[in-house]
Order: sequence, then C-alpha cells, then structure tokens
Amino acid sequence: MADFSRRGLLTGSFRRSATAFRPPWSGDENHFLVDCTRCDACLSACETRVLKRGQGGYPEINFDHGECTFCYACAQACPEQLFLARDVSPWEHTLSIGDNCLAKNSIECRSCQDSCDTQALTFKPSLLGIAQPSLSYADCTACGACIAGCPVSAITMRHVNAR
Repeated sequence: MADFSRRGLLTGSFRRSATAFRPPWSGDENHFLVDCTRCDACLSACETRVLKRGQGGYPEINFDHGECTFCYACAQACPEQLFLARDVSPWEHTLSIGDNCLAKNSIECRSCQDSCDTQALTFKPSLLGIAQPSLSYADCTACGACIAGCPVSAITMRHVNAR
C-alpha cells in the first residue's frame, strides 16, 4: 500500500513498498513498530552494517553492500528486548530472480552463485547455451549476500506471503 499522504508525496515514500525488511528475529511488524524506541542500539551492534535507519527512524535491512550473518548481535543489543529467541526462524523472507538477470539474457554471469555460502543458488545447463540460475528455497537463508553481488540488481527480497 502506497503512502499518498502529503509527507509521502513530498518525500517520495509513496513509491516504496509498504513493508520494510526489519532486523532478523524482530517478529511481528506491528508489535515491533509500537515497542521500538528507535534507540539505534541494534544498528550499532550490526557487524556487517546492513541495518540502517529507515523511514520513521526504525531499523531496516539494506542489502546493497552486504549480507546478514545472523549473528544475533542486534537482538542482544536491544534494551527493550523486542526480538524473538534465536532458536526460531529469523524471518520469513525469500528471494526472487528478475528477468533482467544477465544469465536469463544470454550473458554469462554467476555472481550470485559465487556469493552464496549455502549454495542455494546454482546454475543449470540450458539449451540457450548459457546456464540458467536455479534457487533452492530449502537451502536459502535469505541472508542477502547475492543481492549485493548482482551487477544488475536482478535479485530482490520479498516477504514469503507477499504476492
């Protein structure tokens, strides 16, 4: 849902998706937004610096320059103890490979595979001559390493229940 308020129109936030990607283990979005004091403790604790101050001052994940290592430092640093226990799934996100992927456009590229520690991204031989990307959702942790490594920004993160 777009933000068509005056503020949304002036800041350009009406173009952004309605739901940001919060830190791992942050749980329910509404609960997080109500109880987060925006103290930035989690941002300071993030070892890979993928946590950034987002809209409204709330922490958001930004995979442009790195990945989440699921170190749990952000959760441990939270003075409000908002985060879920480490033994549950850190989040419900998945990846999507867009049509602008170089391999899908007959250009050899395997940057995403090279950056994937879990080997969830592999390339399968194709009759087109260029191997095509294949994502194993069972092996993917949605850490975001492949997002930063993609030279054409073809890989995006989405919430599992988003259409």
